[in-house]
Amino acid sequence: MVTFANGVIVREPIITLDDVARRLVWSVEGLRFTHYNAAVQVFERSTSTSIVWTADFRPDDAAAEQDAAMEAGMQAMKKTLDQLEDDE
Repeated sequence: MVTFANGVIVREPIITLDDVARRLVWSVEGLRFTHYNAAVQVFERSTSTSIVWTADFRPDDAAAEQDAAMEAGMQAMKKTLDQLEDDE
């Protein structure tokens, strides 16, 4: 269960958790999606770390809303990771 900043609570079952590949895949149940599958993966670079987040979903007309949600999610991840780095 995930509670978003706006108070919406969504069930997001984990599909795959691969520690070696540093990859997490999950789905979403409910909301307005007829299909939702997302993945986030962490890649170590020589001088930095990259995070790639992808999502496949239906209906297509949810794209603008989903783009805004993912942008907010990326900002929350960045803030959290920056705080962890500052604490080191």
